[in-house]
Amino acid sequence: MKKNRVWLVFLGCMLYYGSLMGLQYNCAGVLISGIMSAEGYTSSSLSGFFTMRNTIQALGMLVTARLLKEKSIKAVSLGIGLCSGASLFLMSLYNASWMWLISGILAGLANSLSMLLTTTVINAWFTKKKGTFLSLATVISGVLGMVLNPIVSRYIESSGWRSAAVILGLASFGMNLAGTLLLVKRPEDVDAEPYGGFAIPVDKTVDEKKRSSSWLPTWHELKIYLFVLLSVSMTGKGIQMTSYIPQYSTALGYPLEIGGKLTSCIMIGNFTAKILFGLVSDWIGAWKSVQVFLALLGLSFFLLATFGGVLPVMFAACVLLGFAYMSGLGLSMVAVEIFDKEHFEEQYSRNSMFATIMTIPLPFIISYLFDLTGSFRLIFYAFAFLMYLGIFLISLRYKLGIVKRSET
Repeated sequence: MKKNRVWLVFLGCMLYYGSLMGLQYNCAGVLISGIMSAEGYTSSSLSGFFTMRNTIQALGMLVTARLLKEKSIKAVSLGIGLCSGASLFLMSLYNASWMWLISGILAGLANSLSMLLTTTVINAWFTKKKGTFLSLATVISGVLGMVLNPIVSRYIESSGWRSAAVILGLASFGMNLAGTLLLVKRPEDVDAEPYGGFAIPVDKTVDEKKRSSSWLPTWHELKIYLFVLLSVSMTGKGIQMTSYIPQYSTALGYPLEIGGKLTSCIMIGNFTAKILFGLVSDWIGAWKSVQVFLALLGLSFFLLATFGGVLPVMFAACVLLGFAYMSGLGLSMVAVEIFDKEHFEEQYSRNSMFATIMTIPLPFIISYLFDLTGSFRLIFYAFAFLMYLGIFLISLRYKLGIVKRSET
């Protein structure tokens, strides 16, 4: 058997995830902020991009998850890469605010399979230390965001946002193409051995087989989805605010370059959190790890709301804000512990769809409140409350019977 193939597949996962979250998602905030400054758009006029992205991401999971299970992983990955690259590239051609809805649709389709494909491949190729390797596979998004955001902000100020959109779009697709060539869904597809050896198959009862084969969730699954939606997925709501940090800094009177630096601090928190979360979750469990990171996120929003305008505090708060990017990782770790391997794609996608639906109205609400009040302070306090609400709900996991299958 090919024992070294696992590391090539791992590299493919890194390139795939980096092309989506590192280039397309994490650079969108600086790019949109530059567009607003250059073209005079208000926050609410371009909020349709984020709203459409979240909507299509949620609805698209129903389709892309099924494609991932039934079609070639390379074909699916390449299609996702085309959507991701085009969402950025086409921005260079836009001259009206409604046109950004097109990019929102394409970005949503791409993002609908960013974490699911990565989790599916890592889950199949690593039978030990899955949390650690899933963290390492996704940490590239934070590294790319940290390095590229200051560069992109300077480039926009010197050469304009249209050429920046072209470069980012081509880079996103190119990185995706490189990763696609290395991806293999399962070790047995290429006569290879996973890291940690093959897991011992576990026999399922007839009831479990019947439950898993149905697309409709059982009441127990639905209860898990709703619980995760209001607890673990609260970290994902913090990601919504990362795209507004450049706008926040310009509203305080700082140049776009400061917004780029603040976004880089977010990316430092991004890759730091992903490394730490994987290690901590393998140690104390995913649920308890999420509680720790929710507490840190709540602190970041409190600092931004209370000490906004004090640059050293803002930089530190943005590092903590980057911890929001462990949302997908935390959700994946919980899903790996709850759902069976055979029907993982369907169950994970349903859970992710419920979680993503929660983010659909947020861009409009955030943009409307900012245009109404001229400040993010109220929004930051509200997000801090949501983080601590998530901690409280997770503390009830034993009474609700959720953790029996998600912690070992």
